[in-house]
Amino acid sequence: MKPPIFILGCQRSGTSLLRRLLNSHSNIACPPESSFFVQLAGVYEVKRALQGLLDMGFSEDEVLEQMRLFTVRFFGQYAVSKGKNRWADKTPHYLNHAETIERMFRGEVLYIGIVRHGLDVAYSLCDFDWGILKPYLDNGTEKPVAAIRFWRDQNLKLLDFQDRVSDRFHMVRYEELTKQPEDVLRPLFNFLDEPWENGVLQYNNFQHDSGFEDEKVTNYDSIRENSGRYRDWPAALQKELFNEGQALLKRLNYSL
Repeated sequence: MKPPIFILGCQRSGTSLLRRLLNSHSNIACPPESSFFVQLAGVYEVKRALQGLLDMGFSEDEVLEQMRLFTVRFFGQYAVSKGKNRWADKTPHYLNHAETIERMFRGEVLYIGIVRHGLDVAYSLCDFDWGILKPYLDNGTEKPVAAIRFWRDQNLKLLDFQDRVSDRFHMVRYEELTKQPEDVLRPLFNFLDEPWENGVLQYNNFQHDSGFEDEKVTNYDSIRENSGRYRDWPAALQKELFNEGQALLKRLNYSL
């Protein structure tokens, strides 16, 4: 199989849309969020767990290799079951484990990152209660402020990792993807070394396995624009949140 693909991005940034677009291609199988690697990464990242294996005489390289084989066993079989010759995976929490993924696959892996306007992400995050904002809600911090701080920290991780693996990382902007999808997707599939297929633009004309993902992505048979909803907030709140994430928003060329 060709190198596996990992979709990386902050929650509410369009990762579910990207997953369905990839899965619509005749060569790529991308399931709903598996969260598979979130738990597996602990074997390597949790010091006590890794030390136990080291004490048994295994090296770090051997541990990572067995983790890779374990992962490929499941996802490779999944791709074959779908009649495809390549697999991808999408779980936003993977952004917190990207370095371990990179070590595990020894650089033989491709990444797709996606960014979205921080205020739109914050607006969307405020509609959910997944617990991911809990560390940001201390001392009476309001949820929108917590959400923009979470967005900032996650996207800083994304950009740092992009710098680390630049030639194997392709960045997508949500706003451009939803406004001019073909112009964005053709270079993406070229990066993946896959032929262009017009059918991916009507992603919900294909059968996709059900599972955990943004439910809204199932409502449309093609890509729709969905930006600027943060403008429903009062102007003063918009300005406060923009100031909170100003450095990164400007770095990503987002304005208020």
